[in-house]
Amino acid sequence: MKAEKNTVPKIDAIDKKLIEELQNNCKQSIKQLADKVNLSVSPTHERIKKIEESGIIKGYIGLVDPQTLGKNLTVYCQVTLVKHQEKYLNDFEKYVSDIDEIIEVAYVTGDYDFLLKILLEDMNEYQDFIIKKISQLDIISNIKSTFVIKQSKNTNKIKI
Repeated sequence: MKAEKNTVPKIDAIDKKLIEELQNNCKQSIKQLADKVNLSVSPTHERIKKIEESGIIKGYIGLVDPQTLGKNLTVYCQVTLVKHQEKYLNDFEKYVSDIDEIIEVAYVTGDYDFLLKILLEDMNEYQDFIIKKISQLDIISNIKSTFVIKQSKNTNKIKI
């Protein structure tokens, strides 16, 4: 059963260790995980299913190094909309959800409305992206971009 919004599912030390291990390497076998938490295979499997059903683990993915695929430019774009109306917010979110280069979209508070994380090959692709994709939306009033020179930390692991 999925946990309700704003409620934290109850987990014990063994569940925490399993979550930690799965974050480190989700391709481990149930047997390997069972050995690490000192349980047999069956209860370990049941615990993992319970953790997944609770919504703590949303899915399993392969982490890809963008640079190995030629995505050498990471850009954070701060986007301001013309108005703070629900229709504009929804329209923007729908529009950017279909743009493959955008890998994260966050609706934020502060001087701008959205923060986008974008992966591109180079500045030429960035220019095309701005002109041909993101600037096509009339509800955008301002775009400010910040370019990543070097990443010193990039993780999806959550400390529990």
